[in-house]
Amino acid sequence: MFGVNVSPFLLSATIKHHIEKYREQYPAATELLDTCPYVDDVISGADDISQALKISKDANTIMKDASMKLRKWNSNDETLMKTWEYEGLETHPRHSENNSRVQSSKVLGISWIVIHDYFAIDVKGLLELDTSKPVTKRIVLQSAGKIYDPVGFLSPFTIKLKYLLQELWLRKLALDDELPPDIYATWLQWWSELPLLS
Repeated sequence: MFGVNVSPFLLSATIKHHIEKYREQYPAATELLDTCPYVDDVISGADDISQALKISKDANTIMKDASMKLRKWNSNDETLMKTWEYEGLETHPRHSENNSRVQSSKVLGISWIVIHDYFAIDVKGLLELDTSKPVTKRIVLQSAGKIYDPVGFLSPFTIKLKYLLQELWLRKLALDDELPPDIYATWLQWWSELPLLS
């Protein structure tokens, strides 16, 4: 079934159907499996280690019953990582002896700096703008396309760019028309704030 354009839907529907019979027995784990998946990843958190351990073990039990193995468990808490390993849960490879120097992990395509528990957004491509050329509607549109933010962490920042694009369309500028001075000033302010994201 994989490789077909409906595969993600089928996987999601299968998981939702499977977890229903566990809702009363494992309410927190079924809630996690129902609301937190993104394609084939699950991202969530817990208030303390015991809660995280219980939810992860319960989720593992639920999915194991469907012959679906949950893998790459990851946390910024070393005690939890070691407990998962002791309990037989497959942890993220960064915690194996050969990868002890690896400090980041990808979560939904975004770098998570695990040790310090923050996400790192790559804005290098946006900062490489050729400022000797005039800024056009095309450049603003390309900039919007270079921002990958599936969860919406950057929404307070990207909303300004979306507003700018809306304004450019309302003024009916062609793709290669230079920005009017008022919009250019807003664009320049937005672009100058980019380094604050990294």
